Formats: sequence, C-alpha cells, structure tokens
Amino acid sequence: MGQTIVFRRLSSLRRIACLLSFAALLTAADSPAQLFDQAVKALSAGNYAAAEEGFQQVLKSSPNHIGALQNLGLVYSRTDRLDQAIPIYRRALGLNPNHKGVLMNLGLAYVQQEAYADALPVFQTLVKADPGNLPARELLATSEFYTGQVTAAVSRFEALRLEDPHNTELLYLLSVGYLQQNRTEAARQALEAFATTAPPAQASFVRCKAYWAGGRFDEAVEHCRKTLEIDPNFAGAHRERGKVLVSQRDPDASRELSAAVRQDPQDPEALYYLGVALLQEDRFEEASESLERARRLRPGFWGNYFYLGKARLQLKQPAEAVPLLEKAAELNPRASVLFYELGRALKATGKTEEAERAMQRVRELRALELDNDAKALQRR
Repeated sequence: MGQTIVFRRLSSLRRIACLLSFAALLTAADSPAQLFDQAVKALSAGNYAAAEEGFQQVLKSSPNHIGALQNLGLVYSRTDRLDQAIPIYRRALGLNPNHKGVLMNLGLAYVQQEAYADALPVFQTLVKADPGNLPARELLATSEFYTGQVTAAVSRFEALRLEDPHNTELLYLLSVGYLQQNRTEAARQALEAFATTAPPAQASFVRCKAYWAGGRFDEAVEHCRKTLEIDPNFAGAHRERGKVLVSQRDPDASRELSAAVRQDPQDPEALYYLGVALLQEDRFEEASESLERARRLRPGFWGNYFYLGKARLQLKQPAEAVPLLEKAAELNPRASVLFYELGRALKATGKTEEAERAMQRVRELRALELDNDAKALQRR
C-alpha cells in the first residue's frame, strides 16, 4: 500500500453506510414486503447469511427493488466481498443515479478497496447533490488526496475543519496533507492541536501514523517508539511501527509485525504487512501463510492476492500465481504493477498471447499514470 494513508475515519464513516427500509412502501400482504422486512431485521442483527438470502429472494420477484439492491450490497460490504458489492450498487444506481444512500455506500466500497480514482466521481456526484453532507465532503477530499489533487484536498480539509471544529480526526488528515506539501510547521501545529485532546500514548500513535503517511519514516519510528514506551500494550502500535520498518526495508519489520499479530491474531492489516515483510526477507512460504490468513479475514482487498501471487512466482509456481494476480487486477484494475506481474506469470505458464495483452495494459496504464502525474504537478 506504499505511502497510503490508513484512513482512520473509515471505520466510523462505514457506520453511516445506509440501510434502506422500503417495507412501508409495500402492503403487509405482499410476500416481497414480508421477505424484505425480515431481511432488514436480519441485517440489523448482524445475521448476514439470512439477510443475504432474504434480499436475494426479494430480487427474484422484484429485480428492480432498489432497497433490496442497496441492502444486499451492504451485506457484501460488511462481509468484505467488495467485488460483489460494487456491481450491486452500480445496478441500483442504474435505477436511480442520484440516490444519496447508494452513492455513499458505493463510494465507501471503493475507499475500502483503495480505489480512489473510482471513488472520486462518486463523491463528486454525492456532494453536488448534498453539499451539506460533511462525511461525503471528507471522503471527497480524501479521494482527491489519493489521486494527486493535494492542494484541493487540503483546502477542502481546512474548510471542513472550520465547519466541524469538534472533529479532531480532521487534524490528522490535515497534518498528512501538509506533510505532502512540505509544510512541516503547519503539520506540527495540526498534530499539536490533536494532542491537546488526546492521551499521550494516542497522541504519539497518531503522530506515528501521520509521519508514516507523509513519508517521514524516521520521525514516524520515533513516535511509535514513544507510544510503546508510554503503553507497551497500546493497540496497533507494533503494527504501525512495523509498517514504517517495511517502508524502510528494515529487517526488524517482521519481528515487530509478529508482535502485532501476537497482540491481535485477527488483525488483517498486521498479517498483510507481516507477509510483505517476510517477502522482503525471501521467506516466501512464511509470507504465503501470513498473507493467506490476511486474505481469509479480508477477502476484498487486492493487496493480499497481489503479494500471494508474487510469493507463488518466487516459489516457481506460476500456475498458482495466475488466478491470484487475476483477482488482484480485477479488484484494482488501474494499477499497472498488477498487470505486470500477471504478464510475467502468464508468460511463465506458456500463455504468450494473454501475457502480451497484460503487458499492453501495463503500457496503457503507465501512460495514464504519467498523464495524471503531470496534471497533479500543475495543480500543486
């Protein structure tokens, strides 16, 4: 995930993903209405299997039931099946292109996939339809940031900070934006303002994350170290320090991330980065094991498939690498590096025509990346 900000607000913003209840629009005697109502109750109770079955039954008899489509997408999102959620949301938008709830859910799904180029037009549409929607504007700014529109993103974060002064999470986002602009003092002030509202360990932890996201790895390591000095068991501190060490290709990364996994064996991010760290050490079998555990916990994230595919290539198992890399490319179709590795795997299996198509896609995407980089520099 490179320099990607771990979007701290995503877990809370996901809570606003809209659950739509259309039962009142149908009479109680209607079988679809009864099924829908039962499925909504199951979704609210966290019984996703029953909710999924119920919404699918509604759609069999009422294929254009936008409430069933939206909520089925929500089931898929909450069970980390984003590759299934996104086409369902798209289908719902085909019925109502400006539906605010569906737009929010679709945009959040793209953010969870780190597909910010796809999220950007979704949130642009939503903010145009609902300019007072602060979470949507925050997500729009985040999408702008990730697509190279740093100046626009920072301006939007600053405006949001004035309108929502009690949202301390914006201070974190602002600090990362300032660091990307090399406005070190402004970033420091934003983080100091955050620190006045947070306990010392949390303040150091947020500084670690911000400096990592801003590419200031030495400062990030130091703040993570301070976090662990204050509270050796602070949740996520070993993981964040390990991520910084991975970025520095430090051999201590795997040790730090192993500590993070011991602290929380169900943390998919810690498992993912541990797999990446082990790959850096050429420990391919161990890396595969960690990445496979991460994939089971977060099956909708492209990175797990990508690095699993790379591990299989290193283990001289290209036939096993191909479906993994194909899945990664399906989940993140704008990343040229995925198609490059896929092309290598296909070539190694003798599928020369498919390999050439993958490499052609690499050339197309790299040309697009260069164009986007040039436009981003003009906007700075």
